[in-house]
Amino acid sequence: MNSGQGATRLYYMDNLRALAMLVGLFFHAALAYSPLLHSFWPAADAQNHWLFDVFAQFSHLFRMPVFFMLAGFFCALLLQKRGAKAFCKNRLLRIALPLILFLPILSISMMWIILFALENVQNPSPFLSFVYKMMAMPNPPPPPLSTMHLWFLYHLLFLYLLTFVFKTLIPEHLIKHLTSLKPLPLLLVCSALILPALYVVSAPFPAPEWIFPALWALVFYGVFFALGYAYFFKPNLLKQFEAHLPFYLLVGLISYALYYYLLPSQLLPDTQIIGLQKLAITGLETISSITLTISVLLYAKRWLNFSNTLLAYISKVSYWVYLVHLPIVFWLQFLLMDVNWHLGLKFFIASIGTLSLCLISFHLLVSWTWLARMLVGNAPNKCLTGSEN
Repeated sequence: MNSGQGATRLYYMDNLRALAMLVGLFFHAALAYSPLLHSFWPAADAQNHWLFDVFAQFSHLFRMPVFFMLAGFFCALLLQKRGAKAFCKNRLLRIALPLILFLPILSISMMWIILFALENVQNPSPFLSFVYKMMAMPNPPPPPLSTMHLWFLYHLLFLYLLTFVFKTLIPEHLIKHLTSLKPLPLLLVCSALILPALYVVSAPFPAPEWIFPALWALVFYGVFFALGYAYFFKPNLLKQFEAHLPFYLLVGLISYALYYYLLPSQLLPDTQIIGLQKLAITGLETISSITLTISVLLYAKRWLNFSNTLLAYISKVSYWVYLVHLPIVFWLQFLLMDVNWHLGLKFFIASIGTLSLCLISFHLLVSWTWLARMLVGNAPNKCLTGSEN
């Protein structure tokens, strides 16, 4: 495979990444008002509504898979255009260095915000109540090591390493066979890999944020990374879905509806699904995730393949927004927990307020510094996972 896409600007990938980043911000803002995650989300509000779960769990199935698919595509592009040595240098600068720099800063910020909430919130969430009891112990245990929302960068580094391993170990004829599969066999192969990975974790699948890389996450997200990688060299691998794209989208939506129906009302130890029901819900989770992710990418190719000033700007600032948004979301949600306002207004303030503070901080703290070179690159709308600079 010595040819690939990338000779012309693929605007739809920049635009898709920008929109997926915005969805991620709204996703995290919505979790405070989620009945399903009420017992676990640190800033869980006393008010909640099932509509926030519908949105959150729907976007959860394809948002990060889309990012990993884009990452795989641009991994192939960079390797072909720059070579292995330049690729490694680029990824160390664009992925490893931000992880090393920002993880300590974000961890300290998050601890400070949690302490702020423990001292000031009058109506604490179940999570805050649990932390308060732990801190009241004579010798409270230290908080677990976590990569927080930077788990994406952390696991991406392992997938880059595995890319070199698999390129060496997997025979060329097997790669050619896999990249020539028709839609149904391709879906079956992907499902056969993903379903066991998702079966070993709770549904919905969690964020693999612990300091040790999660094998299930490397398999699950690795499938989408591999699809993106193969899509660069063999566009027809996913293009062949376009003829019946509404059908695949419908399959994804129906699978999601059944999946959501089978989810417990709250994620508690005594409500965990097991046995055949767990197999069924994991199967629906798998089908929905694959079909929705492919549908999102191909609809973006159909509708978003154009230059747009606003989306180019969002794409430019999106790496910074991704890095810093979560502590800001928590801080605003903690401030709103004791306010007796409609939860829709709280959600609006938390999400739009977070986005606004992220954009302001980018222009005040980043745009004029060396961080801009690391996070944005030279061009105005480079991809987080695929910038050539």
